[in-house]
Amino acid sequence: MPNRNARRSLLGLALTLLVIVVCLNLAWWQWQRAGEKREWLADQAAKARAAPVSLERALDLDDPQHRPVQVRGELDNRRSVLLDNRTYQGVAGYFLLTPLRTDQGRWVLINRGWLPRGADRARLPEVPRVDGPVTLTGNVYRPSAQTFVLKDTPLPENQWPLRVQKVDFAAIGHRLGVELAPFEIRVAPDQPLGDAAALPRPWQDVTTVMSPQRHQAYALQWLGLAVAALIMYLIARLRGRRRHQPDA
Repeated sequence: MPNRNARRSLLGLALTLLVIVVCLNLAWWQWQRAGEKREWLADQAAKARAAPVSLERALDLDDPQHRPVQVRGELDNRRSVLLDNRTYQGVAGYFLLTPLRTDQGRWVLINRGWLPRGADRARLPEVPRVDGPVTLTGNVYRPSAQTFVLKDTPLPENQWPLRVQKVDFAAIGHRLGVELAPFEIRVAPDQPLGDAAALPRPWQDVTTVMSPQRHQAYALQWLGLAVAALIMYLIARLRGRRRHQPDA
């Protein structure tokens, strides 16, 4: 019996130490992530406040994400892209991305905003036309390469507007027969395009990603779990000793 109790005590100690080490490592990792996120947010906010650059300049940048860009050209009204599964105020819909050919002959997808899906999913919404040359300002947005979709399906043939689950610039450019910029330009929320009414543009602001404070809160939670594990072990040990003490 003493040997069995000793083995149980050692096993409990080992498990408690393992839990504490894991929790402390996770707490430290979240704390580091808070510092990294704070630096990243400051960098992205500085980019968003910078003066707009040309599309050619944005293409030369190593990290153009969120950088303001100004372009002039004509939209290809016949061949827009509908990014599926975008909600706005609880309503299902699409983001409308229309190819734009710049005055310099470059092609880039312009994210014009949100369109409601409608009651019949099989029926695609009508794409508002924007005729003639336009000059627009927006921010570069490059989606994460790890964008989750239920399944990767090939782009449909001979369908415009093109409904997609994620934006694959190379594949869409191939379907268009042009070389697309490897990012989209999200039009500034208050900017009209031609005579068409501005669509809702609920762009994800850089501050809506997980905040440094959230990472710090998670770090404190993991630290709290480590402390709780230690306290529970000490309480269990104290109760075990009392149980095995001989009665006076």
